[in-house]
Amino acid sequence: MIRQQIVEQIVQAYQKLGVPITREQNADVEIHAEFLNAGWSIGRKKFVYDAFILANEEEQTVYLWQKTTESGGGLSFGSESESSVQTGATLFRKVRLVQYGPEGKTAELNVNLGELASIAETAAKQNGWKFRSVLRQEKARYPKNP
Repeated sequence: MIRQQIVEQIVQAYQKLGVPITREQNADVEIHAEFLNAGWSIGRKKFVYDAFILANEEEQTVYLWQKTTESGGGLSFGSESESSVQTGATLFRKVRLVQYGPEGKTAELNVNLGELASIAETAAKQNGWKFRSVLRQEKARYPKNP
């Protein structure tokens, strides 16, 4: 029962922010989203953010695995392009999410990626559970069936 409350609390907070989520395919909550760097004014710097959240009732622990893949290009003297990947540690980065609605309208949302981890941690602790940010994606996903 508490597990479902925790998952619902996380889902509602993410939906309020406008972060696209998927539920119950590989984990209780999955995020696969493409963001733009909010502070990048010349060129485009994008972040692909992937996360899995699992509320493990047996261990009374909420596990979060997250990864950003950063790529971008811009102008300095000529053109510039770069790419990097980060997993594990809580990611604090202000980003923008641009979404296109059914009528073709765009909605721009500003998000701090660190806030996403904080939402999961707060939901766990408010319900008396532990919170762990993990390096191995398998820890935050449903066990594979043999």
